[in-house]
Amino acid sequence: MTHIDNLRIILRDGMYAPNARRYPDYINIGDESLIEQRGEFHVPIAPGGVLTDYVPFYFGGHSPMLLNIKTGYRGIKQRDQREIVYLCTHINTVTQACPEYCFTDGHAKDRLTAYFNNLADLDKVDWKAVDLTYWISTEEGPDNMRRKQAEFLVKTYVPLSCLLGIIVLDDSAAQVVNTIMKETGTSLPVYIDNKRKYYY
Repeated sequence: MTHIDNLRIILRDGMYAPNARRYPDYINIGDESLIEQRGEFHVPIAPGGVLTDYVPFYFGGHSPMLLNIKTGYRGIKQRDQREIVYLCTHINTVTQACPEYCFTDGHAKDRLTAYFNNLADLDKVDWKAVDLTYWISTEEGPDNMRRKQAEFLVKTYVPLSCLLGIIVLDDSAAQVVNTIMKETGTSLPVYIDNKRKYYY
């Protein structure tokens, strides 16, 4: 997920990890203090480094972070969901182009979270939790919120060629994205989330 205004940078340069390249006009979304903490959190397996050495992807929609952005909960800057877009790829696509990666079975900073760097371990991701719209703890899933936030982390850089599409909230957001693509001379499929599989 990223702010729609960041598309001009991403469609020009690809996706850089925060530690690899910084842009003064890049708009960070989410919890600023958590973003800072990610810069100090060491990834416990190869390819190593800290979390801000990586471009992070969620495995699904309806993230707790997006709900906090929508509501302004926990002091996060409240934004209209039209301002947020999903940049989508496929695991096979991104790993063929980007050999340094790892993934988690939950929120990357949680002490209970395990890290993996072998795609054979993707079965360790709780896909049922990832697909939840809301993640309240249940007897069946007392750890739903942590597991919901599993991440796929690509070290340093993801080229534009890995992006397979952009998901937006509605037609007005799609028009903005299409205008930006025209300005930048790029072309990617744009999908409107009519069935609310990603947005609240």
